[in-house]
Amino acid sequence: MSDWAVTAVIGLLIAALTVGFGTAGYFVATRRARRPFVAFILRYAVAFLSLLLLEAAFLWLAPPVHTALRHATAVAAGWLVGMAGAANSVAGSILTLHDSAAAFEIDVGCLGGILFWSYIALVLAEPAATWRQRLAGLAAGCAALLAFNLFRISVSVYVEWSAGRGVHNYFYLLNMAFVLCVWALWLRLVRPARQPPEPERT
Repeated sequence: MSDWAVTAVIGLLIAALTVGFGTAGYFVATRRARRPFVAFILRYAVAFLSLLLLEAAFLWLAPPVHTALRHATAVAAGWLVGMAGAANSVAGSILTLHDSAAAFEIDVGCLGGILFWSYIALVLAEPAATWRQRLAGLAAGCAALLAFNLFRISVSVYVEWSAGRGVHNYFYLLNMAFVLCVWALWLRLVRPARQPPEPERT
């Protein structure tokens, strides 16, 4: 199987896992009736898949932008692991640790698109929030996810450098759990007003 095919399969699995987490998270956080719950999942799935397609189109149409983002991420991660004592250098999207001569490439997946698109889709799918609440939640949540994404990259690099253990793959479950925690916190803070039920017609 080619590298592209493996990447596609992994992407589909992550997407399925994301939808599953969205479903479980919404069920636990809101405990709503079946009909609104199904409507939420449909809105979430449409938003999430649309964002994935937009990212793929943007990657195809503007690869230099992704290259610049990968370089900036490598520089930020290099600065963080450097603060922890791991001397390193960055060339393009390659982060090289001097002591062990280990090299880490920041690829498109390391930019955390899945994290951001999952969270944005969850926020947009919430029907009871106002647009002001959504915008505030998106701004604060995406900032938290950006910090978390840099943290997970830096920890993965540092642990492999210091202990020789690859922990990058273990972050996948933690990634989505963190997204759900940020989203649940947004739901708690904004306390979107629930629409009163419509009176029954006789």
